[in-house]
Amino acid sequence: MSVDLVATMRVPVPVDGLVATARETLARLLGMGTLPVIHVIADRVFDQGCLVDEGRRLGPRELGAVLVGACGAGSPTERDLAFRVAGAQDTVGLIMWDPCEPADQEARQEHREPVHAVFSPTRTCVGVVTATALALAAGSLGGGEFGAEISMLESAESDPARMIELTRLRDRGDDFPARCERFMRQFTRLNGWPRDVRLPPHAGAGAG
Repeated sequence: MSVDLVATMRVPVPVDGLVATARETLARLLGMGTLPVIHVIADRVFDQGCLVDEGRRLGPRELGAVLVGACGAGSPTERDLAFRVAGAQDTVGLIMWDPCEPADQEARQEHREPVHAVFSPTRTCVGVVTATALALAAGSLGGGEFGAEISMLESAESDPARMIELTRLRDRGDDFPARCERFMRQFTRLNGWPRDVRLPPHAGAGAG
C-alpha cells in the first residue's frame, strides 16, 4: 500500500529550515529533548527500482541554498532528495509534484497554486514518523496543509498544528526508535503497522 505523507506548500522553504523544524516537530510528537540528526542526501541513483548509488550528503551551504516547494522552470529546487536519521538506515524520499506546467508559472503567481511535497518513507516506525514530521514541517513553513495516505485518525486533520496537538505523546522518553514505535501504536486503525520498528544497521536504505 502507499504510505506517503504529503504537504501542500504555497511558498518554498530552504532545506536547512525544513530539517530544523522537522526535528522540533519530532521533539513535540515524541516527547523527547534530544534527537538524532537528520541528514539530507542528494544524487541517489536507482536501476529498475533498486538503489545502486546512495548519493552524497549535502553540506551546510547547500542545505541553505536548496529549496523545497519551488517547482517550475528555472527553480533552484533539487528534485531528488532523501532524508536519513543519523545512525540508522531508515530513509524518507522526497518527490515534488507541481500541478502547473512550466509555461503556467505566471498563473501560479496569480492563483497561488501549491506545490505538493510527497515524503515516501521506509516502511518502519522510524521511517513513517520521520516522514510525518517532515510533512508537518513542510506544510507549516510552506503555508499549506498536511495529508497522509494512511489512516492515522478517524477523521483526517489537515492543519499541521492541530495534527501535532492531536497525536503527540503525552509522556516523555529518550529512546528514539522506541518512541517512534509508541507513537505509531497509538493509531489502532493501523492494526500494529508498521511491524518493524527500524531497519537493521546494515540493511539497504530503501525509500525511493
